[in-house]
Amino acid sequence: MQTIGDRLEEARKHKGVSLREAAEATKIRGEYLSAFESNSFDINLPEIYVRGFLRNYANFLKLDAAQILTDYDSLAEGEISYAPASKREGRSESYGRMDLGETSGAGGAAADQARAAPQDEESATERRRESTFAAYQGLDKALYLKVGGIVAGGLVVVFLLVSGVFWVIGSDTAEPANSAAEETGAQEFFLVAREDISNVRVVEVDTGLDLYQGALDAGARERLLRNGPVDIFFSNGEHLRIEQDGSRFRVGGSGEGRARFDL
Repeated sequence: MQTIGDRLEEARKHKGVSLREAAEATKIRGEYLSAFESNSFDINLPEIYVRGFLRNYANFLKLDAAQILTDYDSLAEGEISYAPASKREGRSESYGRMDLGETSGAGGAAADQARAAPQDEESATERRRESTFAAYQGLDKALYLKVGGIVAGGLVVVFLLVSGVFWVIGSDTAEPANSAAEETGAQEFFLVAREDISNVRVVEVDTGLDLYQGALDAGARERLLRNGPVDIFFSNGEHLRIEQDGSRFRVGGSGEGRARFDL
């Protein structure tokens, strides 16, 4: 059975890199890489760092990191065993200044810890991403609600403004002639419908202004103002009455007709 170290060394040589180059590329001390290739995993570091370094080295060599770690676990649990490996004395490969210049003191330990446990770093990064995403979702929701409230408020204001404009226009156009007449001290009179009348038109004789045109429902009492005589055109004349100063007058006979009112 090919050992973990054999697979690591074979993959490194197949890749065409030295231990020094591998150490520089993975940021793992060369002596640790050499120990791994010698199936010596007791490198005086916490277990989490050993596993992290093994994973990184396997990934660098394009090996199945999960399988390497599985074999390492089996080795640690005694499920598999390797024949004692040589210490590889007299190896011609160097580790580079970065590896040989480091010590196992406090500085070396701090550097090892800074490079350790990629899996834990990945988990921490993922947790930060999830936390950031959750916060972003909360911000988005609050922003949408705020924008929605502003838009709804704006629509209400626009609706009120438009309604006000139409009300003003309607008020201005309902009785334009009567408004002008009221300012000149015109006379007030009323069209009174005893029953439904399909059409009534009132025209001021002197000015030609239409004071009213349209139907009248039964019981309607339409207030108008005039300056001088008016001609009244009507249908269903038998149902139409003119009221002025508390008095009512018939406009004519039944059916359609025309009458002049000048009192």
